[in-house]
Amino acid sequence: MQILIAEDDCLISSLMVEHLEDAGHTVIGPAATASVALDLCRAHTPDLAILDINLQDGSSGIEVARELFSRWGLVAIFASGEMLAARQAQGIALGYLRKPYEMCALLQSVEAIEAVRSGSTPRRMPRGFEAFPHLQAAWSQDARI
Repeated sequence: MQILIAEDDCLISSLMVEHLEDAGHTVIGPAATASVALDLCRAHTPDLAILDINLQDGSSGIEVARELFSRWGLVAIFASGEMLAARQAQGIALGYLRKPYEMCALLQSVEAIEAVRSGSTPRRMPRGFEAFPHLQAAWSQDARI
């Protein structure tokens, strides 16, 4: 799967890239700002975006999620400490992974989304991951997202 990462913390983004690539994914980015993330998407449309909500220069992962959804119909997961903001934007995201999180929880979240997209039901909800309503519906109905 091609995954966009928008995260302004260099250590976290480096760990995300390393773990996702080790798991066989192609990483687009990482991007530290919304404008860089969107520029990357114009060149390489991702299958999934993992977005921090607070990015450098005051930009927001929610801006990125809105643009991805309106332009390409893509949905994202928020990986952030901003639970309320993530929940308010749940119409344009699959779910929310609460910071701080372990990299295994990130990988399990991606695997769960891959399973639902392929028509399977994931075995369990990853620790620290909150599925938003349209993902929960797909989860319970084995529908594709």
